[in-house]
Amino acid sequence: MTDEATSIQCGTHGEALPTYVCGHLGRNPAQRWFCDAPEADYPYPDAWCAGCNDELLKEGGEWNERNEGCLDLQILCHHCYQDAMAHSVGAMAEPQQHAWEDAVVDAHHALVHKQKALESEHGISRFERWDYDQAQGTLTFSHEGAPKVVADIEFIGSVSKASGTWLWAWANFGNHAKVSTRIPAVREWGEVQGFLPLTVPRWDADVTDGWELSGVAAQVLGARGVYRAPTDNGYLFMALMSLRAVG
Repeated sequence: MTDEATSIQCGTHGEALPTYVCGHLGRNPAQRWFCDAPEADYPYPDAWCAGCNDELLKEGGEWNERNEGCLDLQILCHHCYQDAMAHSVGAMAEPQQHAWEDAVVDAHHALVHKQKALESEHGISRFERWDYDQAQGTLTFSHEGAPKVVADIEFIGSVSKASGTWLWAWANFGNHAKVSTRIPAVREWGEVQGFLPLTVPRWDADVTDGWELSGVAAQVLGARGVYRAPTDNGYLFMALMSLRAVG
């Protein structure tokens, strides 16, 4: 339950947190959203469209009386905000769309090579058990009760079969800092490239999307490979940053 002083009542979702977007996004969310990176204390940052961003840049990146009028601010509940932003994923311009498709294919081929190398060197698939420790930032593979390989990990994101969505680890503030300090670099790279699937926190996706996004993330992070772990309602994807044999 949200605090009454900071909550609103949504006709669709009930009590929720208020968020603010420019009216252009409110009326047409299927376009690129501009906003700060989400933070634990500010998970739904104010957002605006490309036209409003042009007006912002004219004023040196500051909102003032000369450009605030373009925003035509609208209030959305945080659920509506997430749903609306998810519509932007497929709204890349044609050059960015082609570049994104190329990046996904290149990352897939690279990940296939990395996964084969990991299997050849460490034989991960033969181990009976795996356990990850967020506080330590490790994933341990064990056999017959003894640890055999330990990997240093970074969480990439997760797929929920219940909601049919992908959630980036840089927007999941329930994760320990030990496994989520490097992943914001993927969002930052996506912002520079205009690759919206890397910059939208949560959107409709399946396991195939999870592998594609993880492949790109592994390239950006310089990871040795990716491990997909089952969860109660889906899968967690982790970047394997380094591995070492133990025992």
